[in-house]
Amino acid sequence: MLRDLDPQHRTLDRALAGRYVLERRLGRGGMGVVFLARELVLERQVAIKLLPPLKAADPRARRRFLDEARTVARLSHPNIVPVFAVDESPDAVFFVMAYVEGQTLGQRIRDQGMLPPEEGARLLREVARALAHAHERGVVHRDVKPDNILLDAATGRALVFDFGIARVGGDGGSTGSGGGVVGTADYMSPEQASGLGVDARSDLYSLGVVGYHALSGRLPFDAPDGYAMLARHIAAPPPPLASVAPHVPRRLAQVVDRCLHKEPAARFPSGVHLAEAVGFAFAPPAGPPIALRAFLVEGRDLSPVALAYGAIVGLAVPLLALQLLTAADLGPRIAAAGLIGWLLVLPVVMTLARVRRLRAAGFDRDDLTDALAVELGRRREELAFLYGEGATRVERVARRLAYAGLAVAAAMVAVGLLAPEFAPISAQLAAFSTGGAVALLAAVVARARTEHRTDPKGERRLRFWAGPLGRWLFRLGGRRTPSAPAPAPHRP
Repeated sequence: MLRDLDPQHRTLDRALAGRYVLERRLGRGGMGVVFLARELVLERQVAIKLLPPLKAADPRARRRFLDEARTVARLSHPNIVPVFAVDESPDAVFFVMAYVEGQTLGQRIRDQGMLPPEEGARLLREVARALAHAHERGVVHRDVKPDNILLDAATGRALVFDFGIARVGGDGGSTGSGGGVVGTADYMSPEQASGLGVDARSDLYSLGVVGYHALSGRLPFDAPDGYAMLARHIAAPPPPLASVAPHVPRRLAQVVDRCLHKEPAARFPSGVHLAEAVGFAFAPPAGPPIALRAFLVEGRDLSPVALAYGAIVGLAVPLLALQLLTAADLGPRIAAAGLIGWLLVLPVVMTLARVRRLRAAGFDRDDLTDALAVELGRRREELAFLYGEGATRVERVARRLAYAGLAVAAAMVAVGLLAPEFAPISAQLAAFSTGGAVALLAAVVARARTEHRTDPKGERRLRFWAGPLGRWLFRLGGRRTPSAPAPAPHRP
């Protein structure tokens, strides 16, 4: 039984009589006081959040408190603290939640410092999935921070709580009832700090700040006060996580950095996408994820099209260039120039579309080149098993025939120049033609067998995307990120 209970809280004790027994105070927040209690009928511990009596007398604060309870009661997810019941009387307003024994992420960071990358990645995945569940039901938390994330002492599971300033449905504003910005300055998204409308991606920005803090032990920005902190979130670029926490795996650091983009469209479109990116970043699956696999398959399917397109361009561009140079009228010259430009720009536009789609799924050029290198290595292993490590017998014989044919052709050229009387000219031409034909045919056979054994197409693709042209395409494709698609269905 809670002993040193002040007179105001004795009102709650009376309201709970016969159902719950208060044991101790757990904490105090801006919207209420939380007590540990024992539910008598079910013999279990629960947490009871009480709206302070002075605020309970304010109809607006009372309505907001009850809205929080109703909001959370709509959510059912293993990483969200559930609400069991809500009750109000003229003197007391409270709701009953599950009691999670443990500490908040904020307490964990203050007591023990930054989290190991493995633990930080798991926490980001769990919170991202919890937020995705809320977002799919029209709930934006608007105050994601370490002190609103509980860590279960028994399992280490992360649970989101305190939806006290959440927005539900189409009301996406970020100002409070008094017109001021609501939220916590250290973790607030640029659009929320500006008082603009917020959506799910605002919560993902805040979660990115949480991940940055948890993995590095520091915030992305330092500021003397809350107003300066809001200004930095709005306008200042954060230092990359890798620059302050080099021990964090590269892909995981890039995931956190993407959450901190100023433009919401440049962040992950949903918590599901963020959770999947974190999972791939820290523990890549045996094969590349679907977005990279689709890019590689699409690239293979486009190879015949690219060859045909190259043949068309090779035939059409010289003819169009001739018309551009020789046409007397301006109209045909403009048409020829336009066709040449369209033929040359079209593959760049198509490639940029593929790059933008890949970047929108959360992957960059390093992810693509890594996947290409893995695919090339796997293909080389398969080919080595089929044909051996070195050149095959067919390749060796074809190369020797090519060298022999070249030697015969060269000898005939030398004879014709130095000793034409050695053999009739007809015999020299016949020997030269035969040697050249054998050399050409053998070289073609040797080259075809070598390409069949070594996968040069895969090597060229890897060189292209790892080289300056691939870097330029990804830089150009990332300048303007496409609008975020609708969130994918939640997968617990």
